[in-house]
Amino acid sequence: MAPPRRARAKSKPKNDVEQIAALYAQARTTLVQAGHALHDHVGSPLSAVGVQLQLLRMDLPAAQARIDETLQILEETLNRIRDLSGDLTTSASRGGLKQALLRLADRKEPEGCNVVVEYSSTALVPAEIASGLYDAAAAVVEQALKRGASHVNIAVRGNGPLVLRITDDGRRSGRIRALAAVGAVARAQGLAFDVTTGKGTIVSYAIRRPARG
Repeated sequence: MAPPRRARAKSKPKNDVEQIAALYAQARTTLVQAGHALHDHVGSPLSAVGVQLQLLRMDLPAAQARIDETLQILEETLNRIRDLSGDLTTSASRGGLKQALLRLADRKEPEGCNVVVEYSSTALVPAEIASGLYDAAAAVVEQALKRGASHVNIAVRGNGPLVLRITDDGRRSGRIRALAAVGAVARAQGLAFDVTTGKGTIVSYAIRRPARG
């Protein structure tokens, strides 16, 4: 007599927010990768073609007019590629997380909010992770402004895990609920996300080292 089959443990179904967050995170990663591929594998070779055409222009004076027309078309194409690559990627994935956060702070200054960035980590952050960290940080800062914050501190520390922590002096009420979707997206991207209601709001993200076998 065959032994009875064990019932398989059913995994807990994801709620709608988690499912949407997972789809968004997957799509965002794909777009970032596409943007970098467009820049590296299309834009860079075309730039090299432009250099070769400029050298050829000096060797063939009789063809300068035709080469100039070609160079103009090439430059317009490169500009479109740069614009599209910029739309697909994020500020963090292009220039690094630290510089992206500093630019975020500069943009918020005219809105009457003092955003201070303290960046002491030396960890190399992959482009997709940097994008996730930056997107979440920007959303958290925006929520702080909506709740009347006049001062926001963004601290990035650690190399083992890397932790991004945001505190502000805005109103605490409703903050956890407002950041629920942001947290779901961050977790779908493999980041830790926590909100506390102590002094202002504290949000932390951690890139954990893979477990050793």
